[in-house]
This record gives sequence, C-alpha cells and structure tokens, in this order.
Amino acid sequence: MAAMILMAGLVLTGCASGRGAAPKYRAYPMTPEAQVNYDYLVYLDRLQQIQRELSRGDRSTMKLKEARQLQDATVEALDKVIAVAPSPQLYVEKAGLFWNHSEGTARSRAILKEGLAKFPGDRLLTVYLANSYVADDRVDDAIAIMDEFLKDNPDDIQSREKLGQMFMDAGRDAEALDVLKGIPEAERGPDALYSMGRVQGNLGMRKAAIANLKKAVKMDPEFTEAQVELAYQYELAKDYASAEAIYTAILEQNESFPEARLRLINLDLKLNNPDKALKLALDGPPTKDFVLDAVLTFINDGFYAQGSTVLDMLTSDGSVPAEYYFYKAVIANEGENDMEKALGFLGMVDKTDRLYPHALRFRAQILSAQGKAEEALNIAVDGKKLYPNAPIFYILEASLLKQEEDFRGAERTLKEGLKRLPNNPELTYELALVYEVLDRRDEGLALMESVIRAHPDHANALNYVGYTLAEEGRELERALVLVTKASSLEPESGYILDSVAWVHFKMQDLNKAWEYIRHAIDLVDTDPTIWEHYGDIAAALGKKAEARRGYNLSLKFHAADPEAVRSKLGNL
Repeated sequence: MAAMILMAGLVLTGCASGRGAAPKYRAYPMTPEAQVNYDYLVYLDRLQQIQRELSRGDRSTMKLKEARQLQDATVEALDKVIAVAPSPQLYVEKAGLFWNHSEGTARSRAILKEGLAKFPGDRLLTVYLANSYVADDRVDDAIAIMDEFLKDNPDDIQSREKLGQMFMDAGRDAEALDVLKGIPEAERGPDALYSMGRVQGNLGMRKAAIANLKKAVKMDPEFTEAQVELAYQYELAKDYASAEAIYTAILEQNESFPEARLRLINLDLKLNNPDKALKLALDGPPTKDFVLDAVLTFINDGFYAQGSTVLDMLTSDGSVPAEYYFYKAVIANEGENDMEKALGFLGMVDKTDRLYPHALRFRAQILSAQGKAEEALNIAVDGKKLYPNAPIFYILEASLLKQEEDFRGAERTLKEGLKRLPNNPELTYELALVYEVLDRRDEGLALMESVIRAHPDHANALNYVGYTLAEEGRELERALVLVTKASSLEPESGYILDSVAWVHFKMQDLNKAWEYIRHAIDLVDTDPTIWEHYGDIAAALGKKAEARRGYNLSLKFHAADPEAVRSKLGNL
C-alpha cells in the first residue's frame, strides 16, 4: 500500500510540474513456480480471513453476500494451485471449504471423488470421503468405502483402525472387533487397543476389555480417554477400588478434568462415602455445567442434602440463576417430601426465563400428585396458550388426562398438538402409546413406524417397534436391528437393553439374552417386567436359583400380572 501511495504521488508530481507523461513501468511475468507460490499465498490469506470471521462468531459484521464472495475468491485461488500442482491434501482442503455448505456434504464429496480420480487409492482422500458419508448418517456407505480400500491395502493399520471405529460408532460391535483383530498383535498401538477395549466392553467381554485398555494406558500413560474407559469397565465389573484409583490418578494429572471428577463422585456415592463425594464436588470447577451435573449425581443417588449444599455454589457471586430455584424444588419435592416448599421455589422462576415452561410443567405434576387434578390441567391449558408451538404442554395435558383414565381426551389433545405441529415425533410417539392402552396396537405401531421413517434416530420409537415385533414373534431379525440401534443411541438405558435381551430370547439366542438382561438390571433394578424377563431367561438356561430371584423381585416390585409370575415360580 505504501508503494502504491508513493507511485501515485510521483504521478501527481509529474503532472503538476508539466514535465511530460508519467514514466512507463514494464511488468515482468512470473515463473510458473513463482506464480503457483503466489496463488497459494493468496489462498492462505483468504482462508485466514474466513477463519478470523468464523472465530468472531456472532460478533462478525460480514454480510452474507460478502462471505460468499470471500469463499468464492478462496476457492478460485486454490483451484489455480490445484491446476498446476495438484495433491491429495489440496483436494481435502478444498472439500473442507464446503463441509458446512447448505447442500450438506454433497459438494465436498464431489471434490473428494475428483481427487480420487486423479490419485486412485489415496488413503487420505478415501478416509475423508468415508467421513463425508458418516456426516450424512450414511454409515453403511462409509464402511463399504473403507472395506474396499482394505481389500487392496490389507496391511494399512490406520485404515483398519478407522473401519473398526466406524463399525463401533454404528453399533456393530461384533464386526468392529473382527476388523480390529485383523491388526497384528505386535502392531496394535494405543488407539487400536482402546477401540478394541471399548468394543469388547460393549459386548460384555469385560476381562478382555480391561486387559486391552490396560495395555493402551501402559503404552500411553496420558491417554485420558483410555483411562476413563478402563475405570468405567472396572465399575461395571464392580471392582470399585480399581476404578477409584484410576479416576484419582486422572485428577492428579489434570485437576480440572470434570468428567473424571463426576465419575469419582458417583463412585464414592456407590461406596456410601457422601462426605468424600461432597468434598470432590466443592473442590471442582465452579462452572454452572459442572455444578448442575454434580447436583444431579447426588440427587439421582438419593443424597439430597449434599446436592443442596453443592447447589448453593451457584449463588457464590451474589446472583441467583433460575436453575437454583428449579433444582431446589426437585430436592424439596423428592428429598424432603415437601410439595408446598417445592411449589414455592418454582414460583420464583421468572416468566422471562427459559426454564419457565419447565417450571410450569413441574408445578402441574406436583399439583396432580396432591390430588388437584383440575388445577394441574389448568396449568397445562395455560401452557398451551403461552407456548402453542411447544409439544411439552400437549404431552403434559395428555399425561394428566391419562392419569384420570380419560384416554379419549388424551387422544384429542395429542391430535390437537399434531394439527399445529404436524409429524412431531414426540407427540406422535405419545399418541401411539395411547393407542396401545386403547387396544389399538396396529394404529400405534403404524404411528411408530412413521416416526422411524421421519426420524431414524428416535431411540424410543426404535425400541417400541422392535420390542412389539418380538412380543408378537415376527420379523425378529428386523426387531434385533431396531433395538440394537436404539441401544447404540441410548447405551445407558436399562429399558432398551431389556428389549435387546428379549429379542435375543425370542430368537432362542439364550446366552446373548442372558448377557444383555444382566446389563439391564445393573442399570434398572426396580422394574418388575425386567425382573420377570430375567427370570424367564434364567429358567430357559436352567439357572433355577437365578430364575427364582428374578420372579421374586418381579413380585416385590408389583408385577403387572402377579398370578402369571407365581405360576412360573411354581413350575421351576
């Protein structure tokens, strides 16, 4: 810029003095090497401009038209480089410029395929092409690409690891393990061992999972993800002392690591060390996210007083967020059995706060529990008026009507919601449950199928359809696919694991059924249906003592059909 200003000054001076025309300067052409270097520098400069604007987020003042012009100019500069000196890395960078495009990853995928046409079999381009399919939830296509690549490159360890991870992320753990086992033992690095450990843990191969995760941590003592997974596997194996030692070591390496601190809090509560858990929470990061996660951990384990103490951390700066009142209400209601106190806290949530609709719903639930059905329904009706596009109030009103056994009224309410919010998955799901109660299972199943078509990752709908098919003894292969996918989406759901166990049971795969039902009761140990399934599976395996345990606990927790359960007990 300074040079340009100087030249302008010389021209102006020449004109003013009247000594003739400005001198002519000859432009010498750049060599091809210099030109490509120049184009690459232009590309980098424009890329940095994009990155600067992205880093500014909402503070960016760049208009949409300007942003598009900048992207076009960046692509133009990169295309000039690719035309002269193409490389797989440059094609990947160009694909990256379109990764978040409004058309999805289609533009990126086309660029990656163009790169592969020029550099057939390149691993970098292949992996990114597979990732583009993963981003579009087309995991099978991604797996097919990596599988084909490995046929030509069977010794490519990194690609084998990538394929194993894809199978694992798709919930296809057995296939993931087969792929990862193809890596020679001597060449398994920390990442491969970590992936194998996770997959084996998912498959219930606890000892093998722990062995591989220990190897991964030994190879890389700072591999935090492997440490956390190892500790988690120890927890599932009920080796709480080993799990606690690992979580403690993680915190010594990184005191602010919130996930490890939360797991250690949870572990101390399992070991009935609430004072130690409380100290860990109070010494943790004072962020709202951590405090609320810690409070929920205490509440879920029934340590309400400690949860209340941790919650007070939110008011340390003098302000009182709405979350404080909301969780105080939960503690008052569940921990102190003081519904009026809970209602008082909920009344302090401001109408302008994002938590206000949730506070309204909570108030309605408490009033219903107090036997004030009409007041509760009035809140649901008011909620619909205040938030007409919020499905929670249609669901709330339907739930309250179902409690009064007004299932037709619940149906009308949910249809009212669906008229305003067509194809809403939650409303559709709730309506299907109403049809189940009304003995209109075919209509309910059809609705659930529509939810799955529109929302293929709706775990509850997947679980419902899969379990229903198993109960009816049909399409068991499909049922297994559905409940397995639901479990991959909600791996901590004991109810879904019960469905997986039940489908395996119906398929006469008793060992798998036994494996999954034991996982289910680890997570949900008070559900009568799950315990009845536990008894049925144990009985089929000839485990009479375990079968008695399952049936007795089903009766203890009020089985839906106690006479049927007693009959099963008598037949052992």
